[in-house]
Amino acid sequence: MNNYIVSCDWGTSEFRLRLINITENIAVGEIISSEGVLNIHNRWTAGPQKITLKKFYLELLLKQIELLLENNSTDFKDVPIIISGMASSSIGIEEQPYANIPFALDGKNAVLKFMKKNADFPYDILLISGVREIADVMRGEETQMIGIAQMVELMKLTEDAICIFPGTHSKHIKISNGNIVSFKTYITGELFQLLSTKSVLKGSVSKEHNDKVMDEMNLQSFYKGIEQSGNNCNLLNKLFSVRTNDLFGLLSTHENFFYLSGLLIGSEIRSLDMEKSSQIILCSGNSMFLLYQLVIEKLNFGRPTIFIQPEMMDKAAFVGQHQIFQYYQQHK
Repeated sequence: MNNYIVSCDWGTSEFRLRLINITENIAVGEIISSEGVLNIHNRWTAGPQKITLKKFYLELLLKQIELLLENNSTDFKDVPIIISGMASSSIGIEEQPYANIPFALDGKNAVLKFMKKNADFPYDILLISGVREIADVMRGEETQMIGIAQMVELMKLTEDAICIFPGTHSKHIKISNGNIVSFKTYITGELFQLLSTKSVLKGSVSKEHNDKVMDEMNLQSFYKGIEQSGNNCNLLNKLFSVRTNDLFGLLSTHENFFYLSGLLIGSEIRSLDMEKSSQIILCSGNSMFLLYQLVIEKLNFGRPTIFIQPEMMDKAAFVGQHQIFQYYQQHK
């Protein structure tokens, strides 16, 4: 089935499987779950381990593929499965070495593992590995970056740019002349989750419904957090103000949700101030787009900023996977 691929974006905390019509560049079927790599690895580790970790993953993947394809009348027996993200990590299907930087945005430098179909798993798999530099790694964002480059022609930019990928582990990816040349990881999302649910601050932050609510009071709390992240902020000290905001009745627990968000995202984005020569490109899905957009606009570094809309980001992974798959087919 040359007109289709099955796209699997297997992250640390989320699993996303899509049937892609590559002629029209659209998803015609989708499964999303919380069966991320960490969840699955922990289940295998805690179990009797009667089968290998790789077989455990492939059995789960096959069930999801069959569920994805079962309501479609077309015969998909030859459709390839393209997988990116944490599936190529040490806790995934099979660990693969990282590609190095500079990493070309046409996909030619991707490290790939081809797994031929067999009796147990009747689909060919192309497993895409990640990218490393001296002190950092990523798996998944590089494939999205390739997809974005295909859609908005970032490879043709003559000046440098820093692409921001918000998430559990936010990435700031610097591109130059059609290559990823460096990147940095910020554990902004994970830190927010830990502080708001596991730390002394948890009683001072209420998350209920706040992911969908941005009224005037919450907005002002968010801006206050951004402001507090500056002025030579000592973040380890300033984080405790979330607690005192609650104790002294300065902010409600709902407002503190946005204050903490502003404090952490503001601290992350202020690091861009040291790279004034680059334009900023925000690459974010719906859940974090508005918050990061507000911070970037509030801190305006006097540089041009491009906002990649969430609907385009929704396609980035499978467009990147398809580009890598095409390059693999042409050069294998």
